[in-house]
Amino acid sequence: MNPTNFQKTTLPNGLRVLTEHHPHVTSATLGVWIEAGSIHETAREQGLAHLLEHMVFKGTRRHSMAKIAAKMDVLGGGMNAFTEREWVCYHVKVLSDQVAPALNLLCEFATEPILDADLLEIEKRVVIEEIRATEDEPDELIEELFVSHLWAKSRWGRPIAGSPESVEKFGVEDLRSFMERHYSPSNCVVVAVGDVKHDRIVKLAERGLAHLPGQSRKRPTTPKSPVVAAHHTVKRDDSECAHLIIGTQAYAYNDPRRFAAWILDSTLTGGYSSRLFQEVREKRGLCYGIGGLSASYRAAGYWAVETSVSPQNAARATDLIARELRRVKTQGLKPIELKRAKQMARVNILLSEESSSAQMGRLARNEMYFGRQISPRETLAAIEAVTLEDAQSAAQEMFDPALVNVAAIGPIPEREDLAIEL
Repeated sequence: MNPTNFQKTTLPNGLRVLTEHHPHVTSATLGVWIEAGSIHETAREQGLAHLLEHMVFKGTRRHSMAKIAAKMDVLGGGMNAFTEREWVCYHVKVLSDQVAPALNLLCEFATEPILDADLLEIEKRVVIEEIRATEDEPDELIEELFVSHLWAKSRWGRPIAGSPESVEKFGVEDLRSFMERHYSPSNCVVVAVGDVKHDRIVKLAERGLAHLPGQSRKRPTTPKSPVVAAHHTVKRDDSECAHLIIGTQAYAYNDPRRFAAWILDSTLTGGYSSRLFQEVREKRGLCYGIGGLSASYRAAGYWAVETSVSPQNAARATDLIARELRRVKTQGLKPIELKRAKQMARVNILLSEESSSAQMGRLARNEMYFGRQISPRETLAAIEAVTLEDAQSAAQEMFDPALVNVAAIGPIPEREDLAIEL
């Protein structure tokens, strides 16, 4: 981030507007981020934040569903939205001369959805089919199975989309109540990256979000950190492959130890020369792909390795993964591995800066997590400072037998429980 082209304005009502001006492009990426993700749902509301994200596209007070669809096509920038555990984001990339109508429409989604009861019944069916499609995809279902056991009995471990049973119960008043509690100015960050003018974005956002439902609401409290215990969960079915995840608790977004965890991730699963790719695929041919799965939030984080193998090879693959985790705990990394991991981080971070969507996400997440902007240069400096001792210390903390979870789906032989020793 160039400090000369980043600007931030916080309005009296708490709404924050961030822009990063890039004069040599002809486009702009816009996002309206709201701290209204799945962790803010009550037990009864599981899946409500995600359903609401779907419903705003079904019409606003100014635009019908058909007009929204037509406008999205004309703007041509792939207007869309996503719901995460901590927030929801409505976003679009457009030519710079379409910034005003695009941002106005994003603001309408957050302030003026009509939430029609008949359309809700239709969209509930769409979301339920989306959930069922996930249940039919073992490589997606395995991730939900892993997180739900890693963070059992916690809001952090719930499926973001909810369940068919929870979604079916929702009515229009549930959506409105959720908006009134969480769609407030102090929970909202507007971000614009590209050929944009800060003062103009501020005026558009101030006017467009003047009628957020929860005007007087304060920022939500983050649910407490989940308690993690070791689980070995095997869900047997008649699919062709065994899908495996072996993972553990990692570090929250603001924990400096997360940089050491990044180094471990690169060494174990990052690319063709990573330890697990070489050991499991290249030397033994047990899988086609093997990779890392990780996330960091305010209260917690996780790291895992994920792969698919033939059912008869599930136990062998699990043992090989466990062996590498033990090795890095007891022996640490080699200097050349540390150097390679740092170079990979540099390449990945700097290349991501070529994407305006990645830049937009970086601005929003830094603001929400830290209240300030952390440049790629600052992040790279923190990674460069990681030592061999830091990496081994993180491995010893993360790969504690009391924390490691194993999740598996597939026609795994009954005699195999896939328990591992660390």
